[in-house]
Amino acid sequence: MAVQEVDIDRLMARLDRTDVLLLREFYVTGQPYPHDTMGHVLRLLADRFQQKYKVGEKHLSYSAIRQRLENMKALGLIDKVAKTNPAIYVPLDSLAGQVRYLIFRFAGELVGIAPSVEMRI
Repeated sequence: MAVQEVDIDRLMARLDRTDVLLLREFYVTGQPYPHDTMGHVLRLLADRFQQKYKVGEKHLSYSAIRQRLENMKALGLIDKVAKTNPAIYVPLDSLAGQVRYLIFRFAGELVGIAPSVEMRI
């Protein structure tokens, strides 16, 4: 797959807090390279996400998480492994740095700070 550029400003307008939290599950693992990204089985990701985060007073449903992942796939931020059941979604190594920057920039805007140069991983 060819390395593609991500238009950060365009994506910031299309993603919300929940989308960014889902992207964190793929791109911000806290582990050193080469284990700094992680793929997920949809059912396990949905269960873990529902345990960790609430949207308002409700959990996101399994189908809502699947739909958000499909939207992120359409935007080119993650990929889906073909012909797997259950569905497996994986991060794109070629975009890891740009997507991490998007995550940190979004987090900075939520708390009102600009991302520093160190956040550009």
